[in-house]
Amino acid sequence: MLREGSYGSLLDSKEARRELYKQPHELTPGWKMKPQTLRLVVVSEAFTFLVTLLCLWYMPRDDEYVVIFRVFYFPLLPLVAMLWLWGVNVQVWTQFRMNYLKVFEVDDRVVLPCHDDVFKMAHFSSLIILGSSSFFLFCTLFEFEILAVRQAEALFFTLVILMIFPGNRVFGKQRRFFVSTLWRIALPFWEVSFADFLLADVVTSLARPLADTAVVGCRIASNYTGLGKSELSELCNARSWMYAVALALPYLWRLIQCVKIYVSKGEKAQLANALKYFTAFPVIYFSNLKFRTSRENWLGFYKPIWIACAIVNSGFSFYWDIARDWEFQLFNVGSNTILRNDLVYSDKRGYKLAIVLNFLLRISWTCKLSAQLRHMYGLSLLLSLLEVFRRFQWMFIRIEVALLKDLKKAYPEQRV
Repeated sequence: MLREGSYGSLLDSKEARRELYKQPHELTPGWKMKPQTLRLVVVSEAFTFLVTLLCLWYMPRDDEYVVIFRVFYFPLLPLVAMLWLWGVNVQVWTQFRMNYLKVFEVDDRVVLPCHDDVFKMAHFSSLIILGSSSFFLFCTLFEFEILAVRQAEALFFTLVILMIFPGNRVFGKQRRFFVSTLWRIALPFWEVSFADFLLADVVTSLARPLADTAVVGCRIASNYTGLGKSELSELCNARSWMYAVALALPYLWRLIQCVKIYVSKGEKAQLANALKYFTAFPVIYFSNLKFRTSRENWLGFYKPIWIACAIVNSGFSFYWDIARDWEFQLFNVGSNTILRNDLVYSDKRGYKLAIVLNFLLRISWTCKLSAQLRHMYGLSLLLSLLEVFRRFQWMFIRIEVALLKDLKKAYPEQRV
């Protein structure tokens, strides 16, 4: 019989290998970009990025509008970075001729974008955000502060409208699929598909940027609702319970998915998976509690509890990544390998490096859940980007395991 987390000689089967490396034909570019158009976009991105850097270098770091700039634009960078890296994921699978579409439901396969389309969406998003950021800083240098803030607000309205626009142009099918999947995650009344839980996992990695974006949305809404400064300060900041709730929501959604899978399929491992996501809540709670208690109480009582909760969350999450999501044998005493028998990618050093990086980045991400980083914009952004990279490398091996599981079902006669 197979050991847990091993697929034995599955890949020795020629039929299984043909199925694994079957080139997916469902994906075709939805929008062809001319080479000269692509060059113009890249040049425009480089120019606006350079303008942004020059303006930030010239302006004092403690300038009021530099702080506002960070509040508006820093949360968007990890979101765009995740889009770029998903394109790299898809490109690598395509170049390896891995039939990664096989792990998704049939209806989902026809709307998933190929890597060319993902990169086009990433270019488009990057150009809009970089253009807006350079315009914001340019306006503040010439003391058009109100115009700068209003166009930054317009950027968020534009991104939301582009996402929900009902037309078929500009990747209409892909946008609708993305929005509908988000709705399935946020309102978990349907059976959980592979795309549902995969995107939900990605959303947990983007919990902090999304919570920061919620603060921006709160501030924008307050400008048009007559909310007073005291109410604004109480509600729209990293100290508020609203922020803690926004930070915890992705983990709650993923927890509910695990419970639904257990109820519908009886997979007991999903209860342990749900417990893993539950361990994020104490970290978020005690982090926010710091602002509601005295310094003496925090240092003497609550901070040690927060550290203990963070260690539990990091350790549990790391174990689950390695032993369950990747099905490696690192924690299997008596195993003759820390990996597993069947590996799709050729270089074992890459797998071992992924384990080390996952451990280090899991630790940093737990710290990132702390609201204490609310004014450390640079460090907060760096930790968010590192978590995006961790999710990027996690995706390679998670899809590999999903493919091997499908092959195991298709070719059950392959045994050690």
